[in-house]
Parts: sequence; structure tokens; C-alpha cells
Amino acid sequence: MDARNWNRHIVEKDVACVVDGARAQVFLYDLSLGGCMFEIAEDRDLQGRAVAVELYEYETTAGQVVWQAGRCVGVRFDAPIHDAVVRHLGFVPPVVPFEEQAPRDRFGRVLPPLDAGERRR
Repeated sequence: MDARNWNRHIVEKDVACVVDGARAQVFLYDLSLGGCMFEIAEDRDLQGRAVAVELYEYETTAGQVVWQAGRCVGVRFDAPIHDAVVRHLGFVPPVVPFEEQAPRDRFGRVLPPLDAGERRR
């Protein structure tokens, strides 16, 4: 098991990335203060290359590809980004695990439990 210096946050967002002067859209899966993982559209060897990830309109972060598995690429940023950027872009899961959450209607009201053995007529 590898140790991480920063907590990763699920992002799941299309962002722009610049590699070797060429700009392309990539799918950003996760983000932390010190790096990210994204998927590229075509098979290319990016191992060890410098990249610039455009996290949003005014925030571009430089880094280096430290691992690649197929089209999935892991980047270590040259300098940590601000925690507010990670929180702004990242998905924060609820405190209660999904399996323990009560089913709700579209207005947020808890639905009654379904009893498979009993039907109302």
C-alpha cells in the first residue's frame, strides 16, 4: 500500500491539459494538493513529461507525469495548490456511507420501507 501525502478528492470533470506545447482535453478523475490523475483520449507515452493542467479558467498548475497505466496518468504538481482549489473542484462524500442512507424522494423526504411480503390492494 502506498502512502499519500495529501487526501485525494473525486472530481470527474473535463479539463484542458498542455503537454509538449499541445493543448488537449483530458478527463480529471481526482485531485489533491500535490497532484492529480486524469485520462487522455489517445494512447501516448507521457511518462516523465512536463504538463500544465488547467483546473479552471484562471488556474493552471504545472507538474510532471510520475506514472502512467494505459491512458490513465498520474501527475505530481511542481508546487502544492491551495486547499480552496481542491475543495472547490472536488466532490466531498457525505459523512454517512451510501449503504446507510435512507432512500429519499426528490424533495428529500425519507421514503417508507418496502415490505416485499405484504401488498396493499
